[in-house]
Amino acid sequence: MNSLQNKRILIVGGSSGIGLAVTKQACKAGGKLIIASRNAAEKHDDLVSAVGHDIETYSFDVASEDETATALKKIGDIDHLVITARPDITPAPFGETDLKQAKEAFETKFWGQYQLIQKAQGQISQNGSIVMTTGIAGEKIFKNFSTMAIINTATEAFCRLLAIELAPIRVNLVSPGFVAPKSPGVEKYAQQFPSGRIASPEEVADAYIYLMGNPYTTGISVVIDGGARLM
Repeated sequence: MNSLQNKRILIVGGSSGIGLAVTKQACKAGGKLIIASRNAAEKHDDLVSAVGHDIETYSFDVASEDETATALKKIGDIDHLVITARPDITPAPFGETDLKQAKEAFETKFWGQYQLIQKAQGQISQNGSIVMTTGIAGEKIFKNFSTMAIINTATEAFCRLLAIELAPIRVNLVSPGFVAPKSPGVEKYAQQFPSGRIASPEEVADAYIYLMGNPYTTGISVVIDGGARLM
């Protein structure tokens, strides 16, 4: 935990869910947090209240190269970059998947991470790290989730490549399973897992804190799924 003391940490997608949970834990560890999302600046006061610490906030669309470049110029140098942004996509059988929606999901989750890291790499401390996010659809095949399965699998390969090309900056990823809040149907489904339940955002956030803080960990995926892959 002490390794994050006074470190500047940019969390893209940090205004809700897992990203907000990471922000809270990193603040408790002494980090200096910067939250970015499409509406983070507009929600600044609410986010400060939720986190309980002073933070910086910036609004930009991770799929927009111009908005990303402008925001990064304002943000300046950082020690760690965490990306938890996720797309909106409706699960559907492959043959019925909306191609426009699938492409938009790629633009946000894969190409958004790609161009963000490409632009931010020169601002990240050589002793720092990047932590990306995939998900259970890349670890286990689920019907009706073809788009996310492909995006998550591509992101895993991207992580390993960056761990080599951007060294000594460390690059890792977290692969969450089913994380609250979820529908009653998903909660019931999760009862068959070895853990017997879905995860809380805080349980998943622990993995990001570990990956930022461990100086000898790079190129790996930490799966936090309660054993969902085994079922």
